[in-house]
Amino acid sequence: MSGRRQDDCDVLVIGGGLTGLTCAVLLHEAGHSVIVVEAADRLGGRVHSLLDPVSGAYLADLGPTWVWPEAQPFAASWIKQLGLGLVPQFESGDTIVDIATQGSPARYQLPRMEGSYRVQGGTTAIVERLFERLPSSAIRTSTRVNSIGYDNGSIRVSTDNMALPVMRPRRVVVATPMRVAANTINWSPALDSSVLNAMETTPTWMAAQAKAVAMYSEPFWRTNGLSGRIASRLGPLVEAHDHSGEMGKPSGLFGFIGLPPKVRHDNAQALRNAIVKQLVRCFGTDAAEPDTLHVEDWAENPFICTPTDITEQPQHPQLTPSVLRKPFWDDRIFFAVAELATVSPGLIEGAFHIGTTVAKSVSETLLAQQADLER
Repeated sequence: MSGRRQDDCDVLVIGGGLTGLTCAVLLHEAGHSVIVVEAADRLGGRVHSLLDPVSGAYLADLGPTWVWPEAQPFAASWIKQLGLGLVPQFESGDTIVDIATQGSPARYQLPRMEGSYRVQGGTTAIVERLFERLPSSAIRTSTRVNSIGYDNGSIRVSTDNMALPVMRPRRVVVATPMRVAANTINWSPALDSSVLNAMETTPTWMAAQAKAVAMYSEPFWRTNGLSGRIASRLGPLVEAHDHSGEMGKPSGLFGFIGLPPKVRHDNAQALRNAIVKQLVRCFGTDAAEPDTLHVEDWAENPFICTPTDITEQPQHPQLTPSVLRKPFWDDRIFFAVAELATVSPGLIEGAFHIGTTVAKSVSETLLAQQADLER
């Protein structure tokens, strides 16, 4: 629209993770002007990758990695639409069961993770393809939202970005973790207690978890008839999997760390040493010197994890209160985060599902408002 100021747009999407970008792409392609603001210095949210420090090539996923295309139609459709391929999770060979405090870990043939696939180029490739479908001018990283106000039919959003301190969108999609939005955004008028309570009691999937990635020159465990999978009660990795590329390159393992956030934080180097020691115990001396050992501790990320996420027991996402799936302030504010999905909440499938659903709802309200103005 000619004459539009840079602080005006049809829709402001707060949060440049998978859900927010999905929603933004659909709204943009429906003809609505969209701006995405992201507090971090990168897009993707929990979708993040380890890159080669020299070439910049993808090495490993640091956030979500799996999709189940046969059971997840939204993820399957979007990944295909974005021109990305899928590769099955490598599981050929024995699993190392690491439970005995005395003696060596044992090899077993355990049931496989049927139907689990990884995205070629990593899950960050999804974010990159979504980004490519938006105008570069629509993205503002390193931009935190301080407040959202509503008065006399108008929205006013303030940010810490001096180039865009105040925005006046027609609609707002809040696509950040619900607890982060509740704790960091000043709402005026104050949110209804039922909405605020629902936000504060909606946990963010994997927010307080940590993931370790060990990269090697060769997938030596495969040569030894092992799948790369570990099931452990001893830790620090309670679960590990092969994380190599096609044909075994790049070669890597990843695992989930079964220690509380404070223990991880206070013993960072000891934790790294213990991870390598466990890999040697499970896979032999070939594992002793990884080319790269990276620990991604999501509990240290304030854009993902809140103190409540750290202190409460982790639990798999359950269906959240319906109040968060309804717009408020006269259909001006919408919530869209993977945990709010009615299918596969918290997962990649859930992110695509809720992003698609909310984009449709937002577009419908904008078109209805425009029709009313033209009557």
